[in-house]
Amino acid sequence: MLRPILLISESTRYQPLFVALNDLGIRAELASCVNLGPLTETKKSFAAIVIDWGLPAAKRAEALRQIYKAWPDLQVISLGYGDSATARRTAQSGNHVEHLAMTGNEKEDLILLLEELRRILPDLRTQVVTLSDLFFIKTPSRKMVEILSLIDIMKDESSSVLIQGETGTGKEVIARLLHYSGRRHAAPFVAINCAAIPETLLESELFGHEKGSFTGAFERRIGKFELAHNGAVLLDEIGDMPLHTQAKILRVLESGEIERVGGHEKIKVDVRIVAATNKKLFQQIDKGLFRQDLYYRINTFTINLPPLRERLEDVLPLAKHFIDLHARRRGGPPKRLSPEAEQLLLKHDWPGNVRELRNAMERAMVLAAGNEIGAEVFPDEIREKFDRPPRPAAALESPGPAPMSAAPILPLEEVEKRAILDALSLLNNNATKAAKHLSISKATLFRKLKQYGFVRRTAMRG
Repeated sequence: MLRPILLISESTRYQPLFVALNDLGIRAELASCVNLGPLTETKKSFAAIVIDWGLPAAKRAEALRQIYKAWPDLQVISLGYGDSATARRTAQSGNHVEHLAMTGNEKEDLILLLEELRRILPDLRTQVVTLSDLFFIKTPSRKMVEILSLIDIMKDESSSVLIQGETGTGKEVIARLLHYSGRRHAAPFVAINCAAIPETLLESELFGHEKGSFTGAFERRIGKFELAHNGAVLLDEIGDMPLHTQAKILRVLESGEIERVGGHEKIKVDVRIVAATNKKLFQQIDKGLFRQDLYYRINTFTINLPPLRERLEDVLPLAKHFIDLHARRRGGPPKRLSPEAEQLLLKHDWPGNVRELRNAMERAMVLAAGNEIGAEVFPDEIREKFDRPPRPAAALESPGPAPMSAAPILPLEEVEKRAILDALSLLNNNATKAAKHLSISKATLFRKLKQYGFVRRTAMRG
């Protein structure tokens, strides 16, 4: 994944550019000359550095000195309104500073900066990660093969797409794959979660606003549709979008124009709209919560993502893919799943779908001590199928009515607790042997002891 861009400025003039970069999914961090020192000391990793050339000369020179000491190989871009040759001559350093002359127009300045960043950072075009990391392409699932084939057919079209599926099935991943594999790949892909933004701010996020259009609108802001011009907008959780905003989205689809909040200018935008939802939109229509005419405009193409429990053949290949991916990011060797761990993954019904599997693999990579990932490092909700002790063979036979003199029936938890304590006592507190005899993992043994209120004894042996 692309490292963040560092923007050094002490003025608010480039604040809209900073916000726009983050809106486009390009991580950007803002620093002043005052807090640049701590950053250089940590030598935090950045992809490029952008500096406000309007800084006072002494501060600018000191900032460049610190930059080239901490990050000698990084590209530096300066933003200013002066002559580029003058800026380069006054760099006071052997390192090259690429100067961008700003126009004062937010949209034009953003385009200039993006073009320069794309020039010096070849990976920016697919900055979300490579396509092979975006989505597991070599899927053995027939359903997913059909979806990938459909994506390949419609990737170069401009028609809107509706992606439906449960939470965690990878709707945004599919949307990004659709965009970055098509002809619009060099243009921005902008995602917005319609359920995560308050209703009062959603229109401003989508269409932008003019300065003073509402309380707190201190500067003019470009909205998501303008940022995504010639690219694509993902309207995630569109089923939660307010009805009056739905009407405005419908007008954008029909006219190709937007109007900023508080403004009167019609602004032409060429964007491909990709909508995603985990709700049944027909049910929303019946309840009067979603416009039927908008539904028929956004579902020119429809992709229905199956939950992971309906494509279990993908579980182990996806798990191994996420293990390899996390290993590359951590800089270590990949690990392998034990046979027990594989069986456990196949038994789980994955209510959180691919997102749950990915998180489980990241956790496992961190917690697994050796080169093998065992079942004990998985979360409780996955491991519970593995932790249940097998029933003794005698218990499978019908014992008939118990005699009146039989011992009282104990709660299962009490029986389990006694079995664990007896095993430890008989095996001289050797946790490894006790766990083996009880057919549970050592991690489960300690978890059970903690559950029963016993503190792990210092004399207990591994």
